[in-house]
Amino acid sequence: MERLTTALAGCLAFVALHAQPVSESAPDPAFVRKRVRNKEIGLRYGVQIGVGSGAPGQAMQYAAMDFAAYNYRNIGLRTGLNLFTSPLHDGQYASVPLQFSWRSGVRRMPTSSPDGCYYNGTWYPDRDMAAPSVGRILFETFVPEVPSVFELHAGLTPGLLFGPIHSQDEGLYDIRQRFVCTADAGGRLNLPIGRVRLFIDFTYHYYLTRSFDEGIPRPDRVLGPPHRSFVGLSGGLALTF
Repeated sequence: MERLTTALAGCLAFVALHAQPVSESAPDPAFVRKRVRNKEIGLRYGVQIGVGSGAPGQAMQYAAMDFAAYNYRNIGLRTGLNLFTSPLHDGQYASVPLQFSWRSGVRRMPTSSPDGCYYNGTWYPDRDMAAPSVGRILFETFVPEVPSVFELHAGLTPGLLFGPIHSQDEGLYDIRQRFVCTADAGGRLNLPIGRVRLFIDFTYHYYLTRSFDEGIPRPDRVLGPPHRSFVGLSGGLALTF
């Protein structure tokens, strides 16, 4: 009987030493991922403008559909479809961005649960969030109302040129090769409104391929060498889910 009592006392002591209060335990990672909106789909419209000496005076206008997916650390992949309606030649130009992306955490009010709060990538037990400071209350109230979510992205954008090889219009280039590829780096500023995000995107594009050609010289067209450096400016809206 004495041995049984000693064994039970040892088991109880082991459980007491290793048990944790419910409020200190972090939620299941799968549960956390379900609460974070880590995908988005959106539409935008923009222009690409040549920069530097010899830049063409004509801007390339395009419409785009975007899709992005992020993990819970806000690192993800951005892709979609760009359709240029006024490229530097007679025809159309379509491209598919393949970009790695990082975005800042989405600042929103903490979400309470019986076990605590998961806020902006950090786990807070109940006892740490029970008495929020005045500064925290003001931060959580007013910061979500300003463009506080920004994004950095970089990658490649392959594409194809469609239309006639030789341009008949003055001031437009001929097509040297139909495959196009640009190296890109840029950023995006977002204004979250619920699940909708209004955004402005700035991206630098460098054309790795020489896809445009001056064509046959004619008296009515004066073109410099094909330009490679462009800055893209676009805006639109996206839905997060």
